[in-house]
Amino acid sequence: MIKLQKILFTTYICFLVFVNAQADEIIADQRFFYIGTEAGIVEPVVKKFRHSSGSGFTLKRSNMYSGKIGYSFYPQMAIELSVTHQPKYRLHYVLPQKELAPSLIIPQTPGITKVISNIYMINLVYDLDKVKEITPFVILGAGVARVKVNSASSRWDLMNVEYFRIKTTRSNCFAWQVGLGFSKELSSNFSIDAAVKLQAAHSIKINYATLDMKTQQFIPAPPIKKTIGVGEFGIGFTYRLPI
Repeated sequence: MIKLQKILFTTYICFLVFVNAQADEIIADQRFFYIGTEAGIVEPVVKKFRHSSGSGFTLKRSNMYSGKIGYSFYPQMAIELSVTHQPKYRLHYVLPQKELAPSLIIPQTPGITKVISNIYMINLVYDLDKVKEITPFVILGAGVARVKVNSASSRWDLMNVEYFRIKTTRSNCFAWQVGLGFSKELSSNFSIDAAVKLQAAHSIKINYATLDMKTQQFIPAPPIKKTIGVGEFGIGFTYRLPI
C-alpha cells in the first residue's frame, strides 16, 4: 500500500512538472518583441477657446506619424514605447478690439502660427479575444508631450506698427492617452493595425507680449496655459521580431 502511494505521488509530481513545462512553453511562445509604424490625422476635441484677455483661438488638425517598439510579456499583454510626431497644427487667433482714445481704436486683428508636437509614451496594450480573423485591443499610456509654438506677430495697419507678438515657446507637458483598435495578421509575423485614441497634453504654454503705446516697448504678459485634448486616427503595420 505504501509502495502504491509512493508510485501515485511520484506520478502526480511528474504530471505537475509536465503541465507546468507545457504552460511555460506556451507562455514563452507568446513572449516576443515587435516594432511598428503608423500614420493618420489628429483632430482637436475642442477646437476653439477664449483667453481672459478676450483673444480667441482656434486649433486646426494635424497629420501624425508614429513609431513603436514593444515587448509581449504575457499572453495578450504587452508594454511598448511609442513616439508620435504631429508637425502641422495651425493655431489661428483673433485679437479683440482695443480702444486707445475715443477716436482711436485698434480693430479686431487676426493672426496665425504653427504648433509642433512630439509625444513620448509608455503604453500598456491588452489584446482581447480574437473575433474571426480580427484581434481587438485596448491601449493605455502616459508620458511627455514636447510642444513648440512658433513665433508670430500682428500689426496695426493704421499706424503701421507691430503691437502683438507670440514668442517661440517650448513646453514639456504631462500627457496621457487611451485608445481602442484592431489588428489583422497578414502573415505569422506581420499585421495591419488601426486605432482611435484620445490624447491629452496638460498646461501647454503660449508666451506673448504686447506693445506699450506710451513707451513703445513690448511688455511680456503672463503666459497662456491650456490643456489640449485631441482625437488621433491612425493606421499602420506591426512586425513581430523573430527571436
